Amino acid sequence: MKKTLLILTAILLCTTMQAQRRSSPSDRKFIYMTSIGYATGAGQLTMEQQTVKNRNFDISVNQLLGYQFNPYFQLGLGAGFDFWKHTAFIPIYLNVTVNFTKTKFVPVFYANMGYSFKWYVSSVPEKMDRVIHGTIPGPMGEAGIGLRINLNEKLSLLIAACYKNQYTDIRYSILPPDEQDFSAYFTNSEKKVLYHFAGVRLGIQY
Repeated sequence: MKKTLLILTAILLCTTMQAQRRSSPSDRKFIYMTSIGYATGAGQLTMEQQTVKNRNFDISVNQLLGYQFNPYFQLGLGAGFDFWKHTAFIPIYLNVTVNFTKTKFVPVFYANMGYSFKWYVSSVPEKMDRVIHGTIPGPMGEAGIGLRINLNEKLSLLIAACYKNQYTDIRYSILPPDEQDFSAYFTNSEKKVLYHFAGVRLGIQY
């Protein structure tokens, strides 16, 4: 794993240095983006005695500070808020964005990789599944592909389809035989799981 990270870091640094040499001073600049996203849960979560659907939704608000090395490549750092049904995260992430053309309508690919800290979490299990979703902080990721519309030299809009994931815990109850069921009030077990989401992101870059 460490060797892979070192190789990826070296490739990224080489790409950045080459991009700087090929670009003109007017192409290199700081950029800012404010975006909102909506994604719905996908897949199932399996525990010892039950399987539940990921019925969560994710509403996110992000702020990105980046640097454009040339018209096709930019790096940045971002932070934001992710709101689920009964819990919320504060993600901090590295952003990589690739612009495929230098026109008014630009196909774009981006990837965010980072870590989500906890903001709050409900202490009461959900009525239907009797689980508590997203109970601890953990790694996160997001990838998207879409279209950036350049309105002028300083302002552009982003519309993208995105896939998100969040590694965290799910809390649930294992019911001992011949004992009273208290799973509607508290949980007694937990498991690390990867949550999947699919949705859209809208942003304004300036």
